[in-house]
Amino acid sequence: MKAKNSFLRKAVLLLYISILHALILMAQFDSGKVEVIKDPRIDLLVKKQAQINRVAVFKNSRGEYKGYRIMIMNTNNRDVAYKTRAEVLRYYPEHNVYMAYQSPYYKIKMGDFLKKADADKFKRELTSMFPQGTFVIQDIIKLSPEDEARLLKEAEGEE
Repeated sequence: MKAKNSFLRKAVLLLYISILHALILMAQFDSGKVEVIKDPRIDLLVKKQAQINRVAVFKNSRGEYKGYRIMIMNTNNRDVAYKTRAEVLRYYPEHNVYMAYQSPYYKIKMGDFLKKADADKFKRELTSMFPQGTFVIQDIIKLSPEDEARLLKEAEGEE
């Protein structure tokens, strides 16, 4: 009886292997065409995610834009810092000027640049006004709605 069960098991196993082998062969000799049926909204989601990924390069983990600013002055003299800030605002009202106090220094930075090349270009303009030196530094920047829209449009155009 044991020999009969063993033979029966081997026969069933051999039958399964043969059927599996036949299915694999049929799959290999198929015409090579695959029909994909999917929801068309998937393409829209993929496109949107690609756009998000291109813009995410400019953001940190908190969703703030990473960019560059120009460090104009780092001084411990408060009056000089305020005068310099006022002077910069007078000559460059279109650029944001930031003043921060980090004990014991007042730091004056200006501009919100996404690209270092843009910051370097503007830094060269400031050289005559601040001969003691200005520096391009990485910082969290504020992007105007117009610049953000332009960035999103550029990201869409890269597709």
